[in-house]
This record gives sequence, C-alpha cells and structure tokens, in this order.
Amino acid sequence: MSNDVRARLRKAWHVVRRRRKANAYVARRLAVSKARWLGDAVCPVVLMIDDLTNAWHNRTSAASWEPGGDWGGALDAPDGAVAFLDQHLLREHPEARTTFFVVAGPISSYTHTQPFRFAAALDADERSTDFFRKLDRDPRFELAYHGYNHGAAGARTEEFLQEWRGFRSSDEAKAQTLRGLAIFQRATGRTPRGGKYGGWEYNEFAEDAVNECGFLWWCRDWMPRDVTGSVPDDYYEVQLFGRNLVAALPSTVHGHFWDTRQIDLLAARQQVISIEEHIAPIRPDGLVQTPNIVDDIRELRRLYRYLRRYHVWHATCTEIATYALARERTLVHDVQADRFSVNYEGRIERPALTLRLGCASICSRQTPRVVVTLPDGAELPPDACRFDPSAFNHLVTIPVMNGTYSVRATSC
Repeated sequence: MSNDVRARLRKAWHVVRRRRKANAYVARRLAVSKARWLGDAVCPVVLMIDDLTNAWHNRTSAASWEPGGDWGGALDAPDGAVAFLDQHLLREHPEARTTFFVVAGPISSYTHTQPFRFAAALDADERSTDFFRKLDRDPRFELAYHGYNHGAAGARTEEFLQEWRGFRSSDEAKAQTLRGLAIFQRATGRTPRGGKYGGWEYNEFAEDAVNECGFLWWCRDWMPRDVTGSVPDDYYEVQLFGRNLVAALPSTVHGHFWDTRQIDLLAARQQVISIEEHIAPIRPDGLVQTPNIVDDIRELRRLYRYLRRYHVWHATCTEIATYALARERTLVHDVQADRFSVNYEGRIERPALTLRLGCASICSRQTPRVVVTLPDGAELPPDACRFDPSAFNHLVTIPVMNGTYSVRATSC
C-alpha cells in the first residue's frame, strides 16, 4: 500500500471518529461577542421629524391653521399635525418610533415681513405645557432639541441665518442653548438627551455648546445613503465627537425620495435607518418645506411596509445612541468556561447590551439552557435570553456594569 493511500485512509478514519464523537474537541471556555444592535436586530429604524414647535400658519390670515399649516401649535386638535401622523401612519404601523426635533422658544420667521400667524414658546400656557409633556411621555415618541428659535429672519428667505451657524462665540452659543433648554425643562419636566442643527448648518462655536450643555447624542450631517460607492461606507456609522464623546447619529433616508437599494444596503451593512421628515409643508414665506409628513405620507407607509421584511429594531434616537455607546464603551475580557468580565466606561448607567454566548463549554443535551448572574448577584430574567438548545449559542441582553458575570447551565 502506498504512503499516499495510507495517509488518506488515516485521515478518513480520523474524520469518522470525530463525527461519532470518539475524538471530538471540547470547548474549554465561553465564546462571547457583542451584537451590533439590541436583540441582534439587523439595524435600528427611527423616524426623525424636524421643527415641531408651538406654532402654526395660515396664508389667508384666518384665526386658525390651514391644512398643512400646523407646526405643533394645534396641540392635540384632531386636525393638527400630530393627530395627522397618528391617523395616517402610526395606526397602521404601531411599531414605528419617532424622535421629534423641537424648537423651544417662539420660532423665528424666515423674513421680517412674513411672520407665522402664531408662534410661542413650548411653555407659553398650561395647555401647551400639558400637550408637550404628554407627547414626551408617550413611548412611541421622543422630544429632542432643535434650538431656541431656529434662526434669525432676513429681508429675503435666502438671508435667513440658521441658529447654529450664527453664534459669534462659544459663550453666546452656550447661553442661548441653556435658555432654550430651560424652556424645554419647564414644558416637559426633563432635559433632552440629544438634538439636531437646524438646516444642517453650524460653526465651531455650536459644537462647543453641544459638548458643554451635556448632550448625549447629536445629528450633525445630512447625507442620504449612497448606493454607488462614491461615499466612504464609514460615513454612515455612528461617530463620537468632542470632549464628552457625543454620539453623532447619521441621517440616511429621505422620507419621499427613498429607494429600496438604500434600505437593502443599510440593512446589509447593519447601519442606522434614520428617516428624515418635517412636521409641516406650509411655510410663512410661501415655500414648501421638503420633505414633510403630509406630502410624503404614502411614501412613508410604503417604506414602513417594506421594512417589515427585515428584523429591524424600531427605536428613538436616544435608544439608538445609548446602545451604540454601550457597545463601543464596553470591553469584554477574562472569558472562562463559566464566566466573563466587563469593563464599561460610559455616561449612561446600566445600559442594555445584547451578547452572543457560545456555551458549549458548560451546556449539554441534559442542560441546554443557561442562567446568567450579574455582578451585583441578581439573575438575568428569562425574558432577557433567547436560547438555541441545539448548538448552545444563546442570545442574552444584559444591563452593563463593571464586574464579573457568571453563567451556569440549566435544564429549563
């Protein structure tokens, strides 16, 4: 028998023995990895709606808003903007989550000669305070910061100066931001965790104010997802900036001019699907605000129907930023057969983080599941785990804290 035939027979016999578990390898430690998004979702989805505020407009100077003229000042009226969103999108898609970007003070007109018919601060009276506070407590929504007044009017619309571009010093930017945040606090009872630059325009003093005023996340740049490869892929990732490592969230999908290729690519890259919209089409200067939920409602319904083909996580901007920071600021180390340690350096206490646990080192057919004990001694509840009882590759969502997590096998 030749040496070549002998070697092939020896290899075949070794393979057969392994398949029969006679010479199987045994895992000696856990395999631990971080899921990119909560629950191992493909990607998060958020509907971002700009310019919600206590204002409305009517081009005929009537004493009430015209259809499409409410920017939030109609409050909970059945023909207001928020009611429109609920009736025409959210009832069909209760899974959707919306972050509203809110102007806290009286919103500025675009020109000196064409003001809003009504514009007031969020806390102008008890009715408006009650409305915005109730909206902020609704689990489907989040109110984020969009400035004190959005900007300064000019003689023409082209001369309108966006608020975050007009600051002349860091002190001025911080003072006006704190002024707006105080109104927000009085109206809603809390301070917003994030926000967005009006008109996507800003200067170096604006960035200082975002850092100094304690925001957790911010939207800085508008760039719909490119499908040609001309824009670097990393452009669409969550980035960190400033001394406080603020999470910069990407804005990736136009609410009307979206394309299935964009959604498919964002899903394939596991990047944030953030849908850009405005609350109203009608502006005091006679122009149409684009995109807007009124004109785009059919496209939005079509988009949310398309999203149902993917395992996505519908979340607010704060929820997305919190998870991204937990993932990036957590180090998993000292992995052993039945335990692992975590070192966390983040600003949010006990954020949620989904881990993939390969538990072949401790699980068997008799004990295919696991119980995870947290560093404080508490056990992870069963609904925080998703079990794979055949291969023992389990999915667990932990509250992140510093210390050692222990894992034991169980039969049920």
